[in-house]
Amino acid sequence: MLEVSELLKKVRRIEIVANRAVNEFFAGQYKSVFRGRGMEFNEVREYQPGDDVRSIDWNVTARAGKPFIKRFVEERELTIIFLIDVSGSGIFGMHRSKIDAAIEVAATLMFSAIKNNDKVGLITFADRVIDYHRPRKGKANVLQLIRELLLIEPLATQTDLRQALDYVNRVQKRRAVIFLLSDFLVSGIVGNFQDELTSEMSQLNKVDAELSSGIRNGTRSRILGGSGSGIGSSRDLLDSFFNLQYSTSSRSAKSRSPQEKAISISSRKHDLVAMRLFDQREKEFPNVGLITIEDAETGELVEVDAANSTIRTLLAKQQKIGEDQIIETLKRCRVDQMSIETNQDYLTDLLRFFRRRKKF
Repeated sequence: MLEVSELLKKVRRIEIVANRAVNEFFAGQYKSVFRGRGMEFNEVREYQPGDDVRSIDWNVTARAGKPFIKRFVEERELTIIFLIDVSGSGIFGMHRSKIDAAIEVAATLMFSAIKNNDKVGLITFADRVIDYHRPRKGKANVLQLIRELLLIEPLATQTDLRQALDYVNRVQKRRAVIFLLSDFLVSGIVGNFQDELTSEMSQLNKVDAELSSGIRNGTRSRILGGSGSGIGSSRDLLDSFFNLQYSTSSRSAKSRSPQEKAISISSRKHDLVAMRLFDQREKEFPNVGLITIEDAETGELVEVDAANSTIRTLLAKQQKIGEDQIIETLKRCRVDQMSIETNQDYLTDLLRFFRRRKKF
């Protein structure tokens, strides 16, 4: 738990950085990218030559004895809700953790929102909804939300996007902009792709022997997948390491998981923006010899011989296929998406995202 003085310093630092980003980089970008719910009535005035006759208010015209038209203005006020994944995988990161990156990105967008006089709310979740802060206006509200985020300790549980999205759909009846910040390492989004890897790797010489010497279960004395001799198949070993990271379900590749259905429903009801957090070390396994990896969400241990080039190749391919499946799932659900790398400047990514959205 952070001390009060340390917490206030962190809040102040994030406020300064976020405000500077908003003033220097995002002036006008936010307002032009996110639109209001539509047009609202403003006033009635007397008809003037050149006005659209379709705007004539016939009731007022009949009472006044001369033509009047209705005038409308865009309803600019938005409701912004941040849906932030605080499961155990958020603690990972070489230079800064994924949860720290999520807080900084969210803070920047929150300060952009209050400059536009929008309401800002927050939902944190893991395997369930953890906390809900109703959307409100003002700087005091944003500072309170940042304080709440800084006090969060990621939970050693898995991620259930469906519950979080179902919850936001229940509590937020009117259309809102939903920023979903997560690493999306979720069962039902990243599917079963071990067959693809096994088929590709089976062409390598002695792949089973290399795999058997390369990955061991930290809670068992024998190599995973082994029976009598202790030598397992490449499929068994891939299943083991795959399950450690993604807790995959056995669904068919053609069927839609409850997680994907929830994303699709939410994207139709709201303006859903997916922000995928990742660390470069998740893509590139270092050559550091024999290491033990612990799943932050399940506590499972797996021993990996990272000096084995075949193992590193397999893991890199697994990560790439998983990343592609996340991207394709979000595309199928017609969700705007962007990736945020923990050790990179997120401002550049946000600007690129804003400019891309502005074109549509």
